[in-house]
Amino acid sequence: MFNLNEFVFYPGYGVCTVESISKKTIGSAEMSFYNIRVLENNAKIMIPVKNEAEVGLRLLIKENEIQKVFDVLEEKSEKKSFAKKESWNKRFNGYNIKLCSSCLFEVAEVLRDLYTLKCEKELSFAEKKMFEKAKHLIIKEISTVMNMSETFVEEKIKKIFIKKTETPQSLKLDA
Repeated sequence: MFNLNEFVFYPGYGVCTVESISKKTIGSAEMSFYNIRVLENNAKIMIPVKNEAEVGLRLLIKENEIQKVFDVLEEKSEKKSFAKKESWNKRFNGYNIKLCSSCLFEVAEVLRDLYTLKCEKELSFAEKKMFEKAKHLIIKEISTVMNMSETFVEEKIKKIFIKKTETPQSLKLDA
């Protein structure tokens, strides 16, 4: 059970705060709901307490897990050739499943793979949107956990990607 004013991650929406826990009678049953607010757009969502695991509601990652997210971003995605073998619609579906999961490491895989693909060819409109969403979800959660600006976290991620695309002869700044 989550506490009031606690930060939680809601898949597909990102970082939220638990504003209250309310009880409502639905039919003849009384149910408890988390009333959460999405930090990004102030949207309010009610989630049945009994469904928290099913919908993927979770606490934010711990500070000692942040490096694991950066490690996923630094991995060479050639190990996972999914991005290169599949058609854009299969990639889209696979990445969408990961983006809607409650695992930040899977979201990091999406960002890493789409960045690698972006270096090789232009992303489709849907993939560009997915890239931005993955980047935003990671930046928001890490900046909230570290209590640092989103700009700082975004710069740290950019440095990882710049380092990945560096060649001994030249530094490739735009990907």
